[in-house]
Amino acid sequence: MGNSGMNFEQNFSVENLKSIFEDNIKNKSGKGIDGINCAQFESELLPIVSRLSAKSISSTYRFSPYLEIVKSKGRGKQPRIISKPTIRDKLVLCALKDTLHELYEDCIQNQLPNTFIREIKSLLLQNEDELYYLKIDIRGFYDNLNHRILLEDCLKDINHNGVITLIRRAIINKTVPKNYKKINSSSYHNKVGVPQGLSISNVLAGIYMKEFDIEFNNVGLKYMRYIDDILIFAKQHEINVIEQKVERALINIGLETNDKTEKGEISKSFDYLGYQISSENISVRESTIDRFITSIIAMITDFKHNFQHRVKNSKWMTATNIKDLFLLNLNERITGAITEKKRYGWIFYFIEITDIHLLHKIDAIITNQFKRLDMFDSTPPLELKSLVKSHYAAKFTTFDGYIHNYWLYDSVTKKIQFLVRFGYIAEDDTKNYSQEEIERKFEIAKMSRIVKLEEDVGNIS
Repeated sequence: MGNSGMNFEQNFSVENLKSIFEDNIKNKSGKGIDGINCAQFESELLPIVSRLSAKSISSTYRFSPYLEIVKSKGRGKQPRIISKPTIRDKLVLCALKDTLHELYEDCIQNQLPNTFIREIKSLLLQNEDELYYLKIDIRGFYDNLNHRILLEDCLKDINHNGVITLIRRAIINKTVPKNYKKINSSSYHNKVGVPQGLSISNVLAGIYMKEFDIEFNNVGLKYMRYIDDILIFAKQHEINVIEQKVERALINIGLETNDKTEKGEISKSFDYLGYQISSENISVRESTIDRFITSIIAMITDFKHNFQHRVKNSKWMTATNIKDLFLLNLNERITGAITEKKRYGWIFYFIEITDIHLLHKIDAIITNQFKRLDMFDSTPPLELKSLVKSHYAAKFTTFDGYIHNYWLYDSVTKKIQFLVRFGYIAEDDTKNYSQEEIERKFEIAKMSRIVKLEEDVGNIS
């Protein structure tokens, strides 16, 4: 940790802050509590980042209140509170995240959920003896991370006061609803927990759990943890002892298990990260299947009921355009999408399933829905894609064209074609936009579509 000061000052230099804005923030939509968008921020970029750099390095930077975004986790569950920073705070937090990543590289959770499922499949194949599992959910994980333990114990090796000061201010900063009254601001201060939705949230949680993970990595046959979901495989006689040990270790760091703790033989199946797992089959949890089907049917119902209204009120799209756009959007929900960095969507999340019958079943449900659509002559079009083919493409032929690939829009001309095809701009208006405006519109459109794909897997665990 001896170079933490050097890392900090490099990451918070004016040039690096400008680079972070250009690479990670510039084309994102959305505003924080101050109402400033990326275009407004960019118009004053140099003076703003100069102030951010100076204040961060001198430990005088203060965060604006985070904007509260309430996300439903489904019926009967407490909603998730997401903290949305202003653009200037987002820039500072990104630089702070980079500093923490450099100092705590081993605490970054790079594994995707399907990677854990792949490991489980391998474990099941290698062990012929009857395995038992212990599945533990940590109660209110982010909300209960103890500030003293995090700052004084977990981060004790950081020898730069500026890093610790920024982290402390970031995690105690208040999260407020839109139009809150400042007179009530003291009631929103965060005394425990790490706000969710910040770029530093995940790495801080990883740092907090580092010693816990080290302690349990060699317990039983296999230990794995994805955020707040712990799964341990062991022999039957070991399970109860391990459970008690986990509970004690969590209490020692200010955390506790909730009532979702499960244990049993793997032959009887259990759920983990949205998957349904047994020694015979890897499928998808029933509630997750229902939620995905419901969202697809809702999309089709919306098209059915609003088709004529959209035809009548669209400034440039014809009935054929609107039908084509609906099918493009539906196909993307079915296949998912890829960018130069990541893969998105329901089928990519559940790429490790072996239950292909399930995919056939959902395909049949989607196909059957077209009987309700007079505008398609009550018949599914030939261009309609399928989950079965998408699953195969995702596993074996990702880049063959079946799955929507945003990486292919590598020129302004192709980005214009995308924006026209997906209804973001009229074909007759394309000459009215500068190259920079096209680039920004494309990135915002891409990110908004990716967000919709992520909503299909947003509340899996």
